[in-house]
Amino acid sequence: MFELGYIEGKDIRYIYKGNLNSQGNGVDDGIKELLEQDLDILLVLGRDVSIRAKKLVQGTDMPVLFTGNAQPLEDGLVESLSHPGGNITGVMVTNNVSKAMEWLMTITSGAKKVCIPYNPDDSISVAELAKLERDKPQIEMIPYVIHSVEEAVKTIEALPQDVDAVFLIPSPTLSTGSRQLVRAAVKRGIPTGSSIMLDESVLITFASDFYRIGKQTARLAQMINNGVKPSELPVEMSEMTLTINLKTAEEIGLVIPDKVLMQATTIAR
Repeated sequence: MFELGYIEGKDIRYIYKGNLNSQGNGVDDGIKELLEQDLDILLVLGRDVSIRAKKLVQGTDMPVLFTGNAQPLEDGLVESLSHPGGNITGVMVTNNVSKAMEWLMTITSGAKKVCIPYNPDDSISVAELAKLERDKPQIEMIPYVIHSVEEAVKTIEALPQDVDAVFLIPSPTLSTGSRQLVRAAVKRGIPTGSSIMLDESVLITFASDFYRIGKQTARLAQMINNGVKPSELPVEMSEMTLTINLKTAEEIGLVIPDKVLMQATTIAR
């Protein structure tokens, strides 16, 4: 927003409400508190919060911007991607989980089994896992049910010798501890891949670029602030980036093919 000419405290004011409890009424109560603050725009991040925000602003003219949702049409947030209708629009993250898995398979040629830690209480993780299973990649996926970062680390440390890689899907439970998961995998000499931007130590990541999503969302916010209705703003698609960490590759003794490195958006060292 600063790049678009908005100065915080002068032209714009941000009211942040984060770390909401996804269980019970935590999210609903948080959104209601924000709506009492005489907002011009409500920005929501993530699938669950987007769905709840849509319900809570029904019958009002409060503009809502969402990001971090891979299926706004299926979730009923918008009538169509080109003509959202209602008072909500935003930036849709590309459902890239299967392509991210393909990249992991490409650099681990010969891999047969992949560990996927997930918390069944994380709806986004369940949805991503279902997407993977529908696409049926040519590899054996082994989902491991966990409920904390610590439990996921122990799972990786105790993986059978025939597990060839660890794949991380979006998870509110695990995202903040992704570096710990990668370190556990590195100690085992196991490659890691991800379909969401996490700690840069992940070996290979194919995901939406959050920084660019922020710029896209800011532009939509400016247009709404200038009087354009959300119903008239098509849902935008996020851009994808391929990130490879050569230091992690070196630590586990893996050589990344030049043809893969040439396609990387970012190479971390």
